[in-house]
Amino acid sequence: MKLENVGTIREFSLPDDWYEQTDKVGSVSGLRWERLFVPAARDGAELFVSYRGVPLDEGSRKVFTFMLKQGERGALPVEEILALHTVLGVATTGDNQYTNKNPADSIDGPTFNLLTARLVTVGGKVVLRVDGKFKNGRFYSGIYYPAGAEGRIVEELFLQTRNMDAYQKYNAQFETVLNSIAWR
Repeated sequence: MKLENVGTIREFSLPDDWYEQTDKVGSVSGLRWERLFVPAARDGAELFVSYRGVPLDEGSRKVFTFMLKQGERGALPVEEILALHTVLGVATTGDNQYTNKNPADSIDGPTFNLLTARLVTVGGKVVLRVDGKFKNGRFYSGIYYPAGAEGRIVEELFLQTRNMDAYQKYNAQFETVLNSIAWR
């Protein structure tokens, strides 16, 4: 399935057995939006394209823009992960073992266990790639990229699965989706 004009993505393709699921997307208000796609098998995988509706503060925008201009890089150092806290989302992947020093098993512990954060090229554009696992057991692999004229908007495209089996089953398809992206 070919999709066009989804946020700052001009087009990308999903496997033929995936479809858009509109009945599960939560209330989207203001500038916030998201689109959800799932495989026909409905076996624990979800692909989201979203914008959280809040532009980046100037400091975070400058850090993110500067880092992306540096080009592809492997594992980011802790200092850079800390600087990307707001870009990642303070209540989601940004709430990880580097930004939240509470014990992982405590109620105030990190929501997300960050396995990798790196800069990669997708469709000719450098993006932030993040992989890890949420406290609730969901596996995550996604990209963050700037949108809008000033780069204060960050959109996210990610695969989220209920368990490792679903992650292993759909991760290759997610890579194919990423390789099909053409930007506006």
